[in-house]
Amino acid sequence: MKSTEFVARLAEVMGVSHTEIATVDRTLAKQGLRRIARGRSRPDVTLREGVQIVCAWAGARKLTDAAEELGRLKRYQPQQISPGEYKTITSRTTTLASLFETEESDLYGLDFIEAASWLAEQLGSEKFPAHKVWLSIEKGGAPELSCEWEFQTKTLDFEEFPVKVDLSFKSRPRKPNVKLRTSVRGPVLKWIFEVTEGA
Repeated sequence: MKSTEFVARLAEVMGVSHTEIATVDRTLAKQGLRRIARGRSRPDVTLREGVQIVCAWAGARKLTDAAEELGRLKRYQPQQISPGEYKTITSRTTTLASLFETEESDLYGLDFIEAASWLAEQLGSEKFPAHKVWLSIEKGGAPELSCEWEFQTKTLDFEEFPVKVDLSFKSRPRKPNVKLRTSVRGPVLKWIFEVTEGA
């Protein structure tokens, strides 16, 4: 699917303004984060590009800062369980990854965009009901992947890498009084998979 049609249909599936998605898409294209061309040679939108648009839209404080937000999200990787605890924890509890017949350790080293693309692929293969899965991004904060399973919420948390350590004793920045978190439900990710990879 070409980018113009993809943007229009994505906005419809998400239930948001076409202008918002088009602004994010244009910003990413200008920064070289999406392939662009004119006329018949325009490439179809890929799964990764579609997921990037959704994640940048969800995380950006201003839509014109979507490229910077995407760079920030790429610094986040799944929180890792130490090897000594991994077997104990995963043998006793169900993790988000195990619901998709994957080891959580297989996701280590992926950035958030890659993990969100993996999740879209899993939803496209219908291994788990899409309406029970979502990704969420705190504005200026950490993203996460979550799902509902047996009256519980399973979450894959992400940490920013490299970790920034400030050893100065200057006053620390104040934490905001209000935090905004945007969630994108699984049916949106599944739709992206279907129109990019499933077609």
